[in-house]
Amino acid sequence: MRPLLLLLAALSPAVALAAPPAAEILQRMDDVTSGYADQEMEVDLVIRAESGEEKSYGMIVWQKDRRRLVRFTSGENRGLATLVDGDRVYVYMPGFKKVRRVAQHNMAQSFAGSDFSNEDMTRLRFADDFDVTLEREDADTWVLQGTPKPDRSVSYASVRITVAKDGYFQRAVDYLDAEGRKVKEFRGQDLTTWPGGVRRFRTVITRDPRSGHETVMRLRTFKVDQGLDDEQFSKRALMWGH
Repeated sequence: MRPLLLLLAALSPAVALAAPPAAEILQRMDDVTSGYADQEMEVDLVIRAESGEEKSYGMIVWQKDRRRLVRFTSGENRGLATLVDGDRVYVYMPGFKKVRRVAQHNMAQSFAGSDFSNEDMTRLRFADDFDVTLEREDADTWVLQGTPKPDRSVSYASVRITVAKDGYFQRAVDYLDAEGRKVKEFRGQDLTTWPGGVRRFRTVITRDPRSGHETVMRLRTFKVDQGLDDEQFSKRALMWGH
């Protein structure tokens, strides 16, 4: 009987492997995005208005733990700098030579005229803010539906996150309002292998589908695990550029 059972098993349809739990998919995606001791990237930023008018900026972004420092190096925002420290956001405005904290009620406002909000700039890990379920999957991706955790202050009613099965990269995010309408979309393009074998999208497009206003970020350099000093993420360094 045993050979017969083996034959029947071989002829049976293959059983598809079950998807990992949604929370595990999200955690692994976050690790791919932010799971380094530190990061540094040089970025070209292009902001396109509904009229088609463009503004271009250069900036450098440093990241470590739950902290992120963004400094504009060219364009009309040259010298402007933003420090994210956990849920707190501080801005240095060179014209006033002062550092001010962004108030909680201003977190949903635009970051430097872009399609990113101040709140978006604080989000280093989606798992900190959202509980997720697996909405659907295909051969290449999982699509997660996320709702804000009860103890987190989030300006979106829900998010839809597309995660690549090959590498757990965050390929797309749709941000939805309470009526299920898309108010913002994020798309990663041109997956690139950087020095050290690190893979990251070279181009990220964030867009408001209601108006057509969009922000394009293009990475010029990307480095990780350089041993960045904690002092680099202080309010003093934000002001003086150290």
